[in-house]
Amino acid sequence: MAQTFTVGRFFDIRVGIHVSWLAVYVFLTFSIASAFGELGPTQAYAMGAICALAVFLSVTAHEFGHALVARRFGVRTQAITLFLFGGVATLEREPPSPRAEIAIALAGPATSAVLGLLGWGLFALLVVTAHGSLWEDTATVVFYVAVANGVLAVFNLLPSFPMDGGRVLRATLWRIWRSHARATATATFIGIPLSAGLLGLGVFLVARGHHWQDGWYIVLGAFLTLQSVVAYRRAREAVAAEGLTAAAARTASVPCPPTAPPLPQSATIAAR
Repeated sequence: MAQTFTVGRFFDIRVGIHVSWLAVYVFLTFSIASAFGELGPTQAYAMGAICALAVFLSVTAHEFGHALVARRFGVRTQAITLFLFGGVATLEREPPSPRAEIAIALAGPATSAVLGLLGWGLFALLVVTAHGSLWEDTATVVFYVAVANGVLAVFNLLPSFPMDGGRVLRATLWRIWRSHARATATATFIGIPLSAGLLGLGVFLVARGHHWQDGWYIVLGAFLTLQSVVAYRRAREAVAAEGLTAAAARTASVPCPPTAPPLPQSATIAAR
């Protein structure tokens, strides 16, 4: 990904930050800081910056969940990159089987769910034992970490490709139909109205509440809708190519008339 800065390697996976990440980091910082109206501006923005950073560390952990499970199925992860719309783990190839894809897809939400539960437990403990502003600020950060991971776990399970829930749907259809291309086309087609619905929800929230923070749903919904449409078009092309390959294979399997020369071996392999 162009304009990406490497911050280090963890578990032999390169972790980078795209320049667009800075924009959403600033957005989150200001958005979260606005919730601390009782604090002074300096402290409010400091809390916003810390909470926003905790959110992106949670996103990174989510992506590592995908990457480490993918490794168990023999699929290496080239890099994990934070960018405008969150994070992405770039796998060197597609999962080798429906079972592998389901496991890899669910690993991210499972990681977020575990971190969310741990965060809620720690938050409850801090509420009981907290004394002083430092402990209260720590409890607030932990609260945001718990909420962020809960949202990551639930939101990513929506059956909207290319999100994790959409990949689980694709893997399920792949296992039933024995066709990766057809499963991808169906999963991406289902994801289009769901992503468009998120965009519509953002428009509704902005129009009703006039809160600029809700505009994020519009941006995210538009991005996911575009991704779904592009993925659907590519999947339809793959389905068409798969159909042509199958037709060619059926034709090649029909005995040739005695007067026709036999297919060369290379042509037979290509037809299959």
